[in-house]
Amino acid sequence: MALTVHTHPEKRVVVEDLELPAPNANEVRVKTAYSFISAGTELTGLQMGGNVNRKGKRGHRPLGYSLAGTVLEVGANVTHVVPGDKVSCIGAGAVHATEVVVAKNLVVPVPGGVSLREAAPAAMMCFALGGVRKARIEFGENVLVLGGGAMGQIASQLALASGANVYLMDTNEKRLCRAIDGVKQVLGDEAGWERIKAETAPVGIEAALICFGGDATAAFDKIKTVMCKAPDNVAQGRVVSSGGCTITVSLASASGNIAILSSAKAGPGYRDADYEGGADYPIGYVKWTVTRNVKVLLGAVAAGHLQITPLITHEYPLMDALAAYEHLATPGTDALMVLLKHD
Repeated sequence: MALTVHTHPEKRVVVEDLELPAPNANEVRVKTAYSFISAGTELTGLQMGGNVNRKGKRGHRPLGYSLAGTVLEVGANVTHVVPGDKVSCIGAGAVHATEVVVAKNLVVPVPGGVSLREAAPAAMMCFALGGVRKARIEFGENVLVLGGGAMGQIASQLALASGANVYLMDTNEKRLCRAIDGVKQVLGDEAGWERIKAETAPVGIEAALICFGGDATAAFDKIKTVMCKAPDNVAQGRVVSSGGCTITVSLASASGNIAILSSAKAGPGYRDADYEGGADYPIGYVKWTVTRNVKVLLGAVAAGHLQITPLITHEYPLMDALAAYEHLATPGTDALMVLLKHD
């Protein structure tokens, strides 16, 4: 049995003992130290089901998909970790629970110099990295990141590490102030858009990442006004959405030659049961698997290229999970990265 955070059709978010399956040959059992709450996927689902602020309609469902802890037991086919190892886990098995069972390829050793607090949000790091990679950011380019939540903060750091000139825009100043040195903070008002246009002239923005959910049509229309223009005044560049937003867009001449791209996964292999359980893809054809993404991101944290600790604003005991979700759901919240502590 493991204390687990889950939705309940009448009790909203609850923490109760659930039966924990024994790990099979390709799985790892982990004692959780910290788990990360997604303000996007989890909170949106809860609000749609009514489990945070009103009685719910959803059935029983464990929550969470990213954590860090200590290996307790490994399956017969698991050789890359042993009991006692510190690991980061993501995916369907990595729920908010005191103990979890996770597929082997979604369990990655935490390198020295990286705390379990820093390793807990590994899934969110992967989602941010996917958007940055899809944007094909080049050294010296002007990059705009919209949304100062966890994904936008990480994406802005990764873009900065790529050598880009990075602007992070949000309407919430409490989140903007969490940006690291080198990332330009821009308030999401008319003056902010004019500032970006002036400071990036005559080139303009060459890549933009939308890192928030909901309706982003107005934001996309604003992005078009600051994008790089060809000599014929037609906008060009790349706009990538990693935040699950909705955009109503007119194409052809209305959007010029802007490439509109969607980024949806933590990396190849994520949600592929065969891969997660131990199969692999040929490195010559699939370069950045989800496992490799987690490894390189944790390595970036260890090297100081990616700063996670400044983004962790709140920790709640596991039993106070409902309060954590409600804090994240508060309009204008000061919460950015919120962790559940399991000991």
